[in-house]
Amino acid sequence: MSPRDPDPATRPERATGPDAVTGPDAATGPEPARPAAGVTLAGWVRPVSRAVPSAARRLDHWARRSARDTRGRVILAAVLVLVLAVPTGLGLGLAAVLGGAGSGASATKVATIGVMAPLSGGSADAGVSVRDAVTLAVEEANRQGAVPGWKLEVAAHDDLARPDGGAAGADLFADDSRVIGVVGPLSSSVAMVSLDGLSSAGIPVISPSNAEPTLTAPETASNTRPYPTYFRLSGTDELLAQVTADYAVNTLGRSRISVVDGGPDYGTITLADRFARHARDAGATVPTVHRVDGASTAGEQVRETAKAIQDEAPDLVYLATGAGFAGELRGALADEGVAVQVMGADGLLDRDYVERSDSVADGDVVADLSVPLSRLPAAGAFVTAYSERFGGPTVGADGLLPDGTSTEPEPEPTASGAPGRATATSASVDPSHTSGSGSAADESGASRSGASEAGTASPSERELEVRRARDAALTDLREAAIPPVAAYAYDAARALIRAAAAVLPGRTEVDVATRQALVRAVGAGDFAGVTGQVAFDTKGDVIDPRVVLYSVLGGNFVPLQVDSP
Repeated sequence: MSPRDPDPATRPERATGPDAVTGPDAATGPEPARPAAGVTLAGWVRPVSRAVPSAARRLDHWARRSARDTRGRVILAAVLVLVLAVPTGLGLGLAAVLGGAGSGASATKVATIGVMAPLSGGSADAGVSVRDAVTLAVEEANRQGAVPGWKLEVAAHDDLARPDGGAAGADLFADDSRVIGVVGPLSSSVAMVSLDGLSSAGIPVISPSNAEPTLTAPETASNTRPYPTYFRLSGTDELLAQVTADYAVNTLGRSRISVVDGGPDYGTITLADRFARHARDAGATVPTVHRVDGASTAGEQVRETAKAIQDEAPDLVYLATGAGFAGELRGALADEGVAVQVMGADGLLDRDYVERSDSVADGDVVADLSVPLSRLPAAGAFVTAYSERFGGPTVGADGLLPDGTSTEPEPEPTASGAPGRATATSASVDPSHTSGSGSAADESGASRSGASEAGTASPSERELEVRRARDAALTDLREAAIPPVAAYAYDAARALIRAAAAVLPGRTEVDVATRQALVRAVGAGDFAGVTGQVAFDTKGDVIDPRVVLYSVLGGNFVPLQVDSP
């Protein structure tokens, strides 16, 4: 299921449940940093502060003011000697106040990056990968000390891909004084109900996948940015419709296109309506836009739609529906004898589509706004780190990859023609030899030198070649196992971390001014990410959005091309 489609889940969960992540140490469990001595004794101060609050505040103020010059620090040292001579809670409490102020020691402060994503239901695979990718970025930042004086943590909220789940998440993060930013939500319908609260709290929000155009640029005369703290790394439905319509008319040469609109209606103009407009502008005829319940697979609705499309006699059918409905309609069109190519939006980028439509889907085209990791040149390190941290395809105990590929080199033929395991010191027989001329020692020597007289690669080189092929196959499997949205979430987290590194050092809390500075830092950021250049325009849109076109071949989605505006 695409992140844009609501998931019919049933129960919101708060970030305090099992899906909450409290920073990199939550999973690995290393011993937390030991606080400074002044902080360790701070517990003694609380009884004193409660008993004589005004006196404690005045004492703390005097101590901090005195610590600013040499004479004051000398006086502080003398006072510390006196109070430590008093073996009481009062003496220790005063020492905590004076020692903490005089030494400048302070505990490492904590800042939170929130994650709003579906962690259960039909979109859980995408949502969990987003949470994991953000966790990976935070762990790396903490290990590197990216934000001096601060430790970062992750708090994940299951928004269920539903508006009510998004509203609950917005309230949760808006009330958390440690939150410095939110990665998510994935669904535009969730974003439309959660961004008001998050923006009012001044929290920077970076979505890896929202596609509704009006989230950054409402179609009104004022064209005012509706959510000043909101950014996204995804392109929009307007871009998706423009690119796919151009491909349908000018590349595929289609001139009569039936359009099916299955919602969701989270915006004023649907994706199907946008496609129809661009297709007509490009010169194609679009008889009508069929409105259906795109999340349903009801047989009667599917048959009626298939019959209506048959009557229109199109040379292309464009589907903006869920994968289940699209698959059923694809099969119904074949049953009606309609031999036509289908083009679809990202809702079709699902195994459910090809399984329901069977082999008739081969040759169909599906468009998406997230580039697969196999087409991201900078994704290698991320794929490795993500797979090692959260698990991924590995070589099994039987020496086979998950797809059954062997990790061992194929045995080379022996002199008798029977297969045998080749080693760096075994004899290598050139197939062109018709006699047994030459000794095994000579042939072995030729192999160790790098090649036989006929240029045959040595066994050791052959083994290396097989291992390289195996490693490449393993990389392909790992890339395919990670949803593309994870890479975008990783870059979103890195954008927030880079802003935090520029803003938080030297600050003592995450207040309104801090969040305002974080928003400005995110907007001004510009760095090479896993998904490409991460930088935003004045509306909060990524400066270089992409559209990926896939072809369905043998039941698989094979990337055809990656387009930029």
